[in-house]
Amino acid sequence: MVRIVAIAAGVVYSLALVLSGIRLDSTTKMLLGWFPAACSLLLVIWDVIGWRLPGLQKLTHRPRIDGLWAVTLKPTIESHIPDGGNRGPISAYLVVSQSYWSVHARQLTEQSSSDSRSFYWSRPAGADVDRLTFLYENTPLPEHRSRSPRHQGLCSLDVARLISKEIQGNYFTDRYTQGSMELRLVDRSKGYASFAEAHQHTSNP
Repeated sequence: MVRIVAIAAGVVYSLALVLSGIRLDSTTKMLLGWFPAACSLLLVIWDVIGWRLPGLQKLTHRPRIDGLWAVTLKPTIESHIPDGGNRGPISAYLVVSQSYWSVHARQLTEQSSSDSRSFYWSRPAGADVDRLTFLYENTPLPEHRSRSPRHQGLCSLDVARLISKEIQGNYFTDRYTQGSMELRLVDRSKGYASFAEAHQHTSNP
């Protein structure tokens, strides 16, 4: 929606110049008239794909992490996991959709799914690339909600390279659980609705 609005605003402004009766009777004036629309389009191209180009990506320090990741969650011994819960290691998948200005992460396990609600990029002192931190909301499957209620948490991914195949991370939740994460890139595919669907994809490449 933001991309559509950006392009629409530029085009409307340029059309308004034409319809207002202002005569753009030279190449320079024509270029100035359509400059806002062109800038809006360039911003959208940058957001979707431009920042991923090797030369430009090095300037932004923004790592590319979109795609399907196989995840191993390792809760700490101190985590308050209800009786009957999985004390780990826990197998999961993380599906990441990413542009330059937006990120959405969806984690899938056999018992629940989690969706990111807000995020920010930061770069620790001396680091070569940005680190992603996001808040998320976990929704257990109906058959597990009596034991494991809906909860929120925070996840931090320590991305070491601009193009990574493995990522280390940490998480903690408001139900007093925490642990480490190990991520391994499967491929750049997205759109998985369940753990079973993602697992089937990885089992049948």
